[in-house]
Amino acid sequence: MIKRKLGKVLRALAVTGLGITLSVGSTVQAEADGTTPVKRPSAVTIDLGGLEKLLDRFMKERIGADKMAPGAAVTVVQNGRIMLSKGYGYADLKRKKPVDPDRTLFRIGSVTKTFTAAAIMQLAEQGKLDLHGDIQEYLGGIRLDNPFPRPVTIHDLLTHTSGFQVTVETKEDMSEDLSTFVSLKEYIVKNKPPVVREPGTSYMYDNYAFNLLGLIIENVTGMPYRQYMEENVLKPLQMDNSQMMMTKQALPNLATGYDDSNSPIPPYMLAPTAAPDGGMLTTAENAAHFMIAQLNGGTYEDSRLWNGESLRLMQKFHSSIVPEYPDTTYGYENMLEPGKNNGQWIIGKGGDVPGYSSFMLMLPEHNIGIFMTFNKPVSSVYVAREWNDMFMEKYFPAPPTDAAAAADVAYPVSSQRQLKRFEGIYSDLRIKIMLTRVMATGKGELTVVDDFTGAHKLKQKGELVFEDENGGTLAFKSDKDGNIAYLKYGNPVGYAGKSAFAFRDVSADSEYAPFINNLQAMGIIQGGSDRSYLPKHPLTRAQLSAMLVRMMGSSLTQEPSQFKDTEGTWAEREVEAAVASGFMKGIGERRFDPDRALTRQEAAAILVPVFRAAAPESFAQLKPSKVKLADKPASEVAESVKLLVAAGITGPDAALKPDGAIAFRGTEQLTRQEAAVWFTHFVRKMVLGVE
Repeated sequence: MIKRKLGKVLRALAVTGLGITLSVGSTVQAEADGTTPVKRPSAVTIDLGGLEKLLDRFMKERIGADKMAPGAAVTVVQNGRIMLSKGYGYADLKRKKPVDPDRTLFRIGSVTKTFTAAAIMQLAEQGKLDLHGDIQEYLGGIRLDNPFPRPVTIHDLLTHTSGFQVTVETKEDMSEDLSTFVSLKEYIVKNKPPVVREPGTSYMYDNYAFNLLGLIIENVTGMPYRQYMEENVLKPLQMDNSQMMMTKQALPNLATGYDDSNSPIPPYMLAPTAAPDGGMLTTAENAAHFMIAQLNGGTYEDSRLWNGESLRLMQKFHSSIVPEYPDTTYGYENMLEPGKNNGQWIIGKGGDVPGYSSFMLMLPEHNIGIFMTFNKPVSSVYVAREWNDMFMEKYFPAPPTDAAAAADVAYPVSSQRQLKRFEGIYSDLRIKIMLTRVMATGKGELTVVDDFTGAHKLKQKGELVFEDENGGTLAFKSDKDGNIAYLKYGNPVGYAGKSAFAFRDVSADSEYAPFINNLQAMGIIQGGSDRSYLPKHPLTRAQLSAMLVRMMGSSLTQEPSQFKDTEGTWAEREVEAAVASGFMKGIGERRFDPDRALTRQEAAAILVPVFRAAAPESFAQLKPSKVKLADKPASEVAESVKLLVAAGITGPDAALKPDGAIAFRGTEQLTRQEAAVWFTHFVRKMVLGVE
C-alpha cells in the first residue's frame, strides 16, 4: 500500500515524471573511498529454465485493462544472446492492438540517462573531456551560480551530486503539438538553478544535471545531442527501431500511454525536445542490444562502443551515504533495499514519464540482463523490486544466515543521550515537502516518522546505520565538522537534509510550533536576519506570494518588475513569479500593495484555487455544503472558506462551537502562525495523504 501510494504522490508532484530510477546494491565490500569495485563475470552459466513461466505468472497479476497496466514488453539476455522477448497485453486498448516486443515503441523515461552516460564515457575514452574537470570548460560560456570553492564536475553530474537546487518540471514542459521544438541550450539557460550545496557532498536525483550532460555532448562534438546519440550509440548497437525524441514517424508503432484511470494520454513533446534526461523511445528487443554490449565488454556484434575501463566506471558505485548503502554509478543508481540482492551484484535503471514506466536490471557477474516496459506509470522502482524478489528467490536464493555469527558482530549501541545528535526534521532534497522526523527514544533506538513509509522503531546496527522492524535501512551522513547533515530512508533516489534552523521567537511549547517548524524545513517560510519569524504578526500579500511560489516550485524570472511598489524589495522576484503563475493579481496601475495584511477570508479566496489546482482529486471529494459557519462570510468568498474548512486545512485557529458550527473569523487578519497551519495541513492531508 505504501509503495503504491508513494508512486502516485511522486507522479502528482512532477508533471513530466520524477525520473525515479532503479538499481540495486553491490554485494562486494566498499573500497576505501566509499565506492564499490566491479567483479569479473563468472564462468558458471546459470540455468534460467522456467523463466517464461515465471514471467507469465508475474505479468498475469499486473497486465490487463483492469490491472496495473494495459500492456508490457520484456526482454532477457544472457551470455550475449536474447533468451526471451515477449509482449503482454495491449499497446492500444481501443483497437485491441497487442504489444509486439520487436516493434512496439515505449517511452523509457529516465532509462535514457543510462544511454546519455554511456555517450559521455565514449567521449572520456577519446580524451575529449575530463570526468573530474570543471564543467564550466564545456558549457560554451554559460555561467553557473556556484558560491563554493569546489567546482561542479562531470563526475558530479553523472552521480547526481552536483548540489544544484532542484529544478521543477511544469506543464509547460509538455506539449501535444508535435512540431514543438525546444533546444537543449535554450532549456538549460532558461531553467539554470544555483548550486546550493557543496558539490560532491550530497545525493539528489537530478534531471537538470543530465540535460547539462547532453549540452556538454553537443559542445564537445559540435553535433546535436540527438545526432550524436543516433550515430554513435543507436546505430552501432543496431537499435534501428529506437529514437531519441518523439516524432510523427514514431506514432504508428508507439504504444498508447495511459493514466491512472486508464484514459489514453495523447502523444506529447518534452522540453528540451531531445531530452538527455528522459526523452528516448525504444522497443524491448532494441533495449536488449544495449544490455548485451554492457555485459559483453562493450561490444555488440562487430561494433565496440566502450572499453573495459569505461564499463568498470559505469558499473561501480562512486558514492554512498555509508559503504553498505551505495548511491550511484555512472548511469545507474542503487534502488534495491539493502539485503534484497541475495549476495549478488546487480545494477539497474528505471524511469517513469506520463503514460509509461520502464526498468533495466543486470547481473554483470552472470551476464544476465532484464528489461521491462509498460504503457502506464506503474512506479518502476517498485515493480522492479517486486520482480527482483521473484527472480532472486527462484534463481539466486538467499544463503542461510548464521544467527550466532551475526550476534558476534553486534554493534555496541549508543545511549539515548548520545543518539540525540540524530534528532530533528529532515526534508527531502528533491521533494522538500516530504519530511522525516527523527527522535531518540531509547538506548540504541530511534523513532522515525517518515512521509514515505510511516512511523517506525529502528535499532542501531552501526555508528550511522539503523534498521526498522521490516528490515529497512536508515543511514545518516555527517558534514565535514562531524554534525549530522543528511539521512537516506524511504526515498530511494536521494538524501534528506537536516533542518538546522530554529526561530528564536517561536516557543517550543506553542501549539503552532510544529507547523512553523515543518514549513521552515520544507523551505516554504524563511525568517529574518535575526532568526525571527514574528508568528503573531499578520500575513502580508508579499509574504503569501513567497509562500505559494516556494511551495509550488515556481521559477523566478529576471524580467523587469511590473509593479512599482515591489521594485527593489525582498519579495520582488517572488511576487512576479506568483503573478506569472496565476496565483495572485495586482490591484491597480503597476501596484501590488505588497505590505497590505490579508484577512482570513481574503487569504482563503486566494489559496483555494491554487490548492484545488494542485490537488484536484482531493478537492473533488469535499462536501463544502455540509460545513456550518458561525460567522457568515462575504458571498464572494463563502465557497472558498467552506472548502478550506471541509478540507481540514484549518486548525486551532478555527474553533468548533457547541452547535457544530465553525468560528472561522473571516474578517480578522490572518497571522503568520495561522498561515503555517493552513499550508502544513494542505501539504500533508491533500497532497501527501498523511496526517
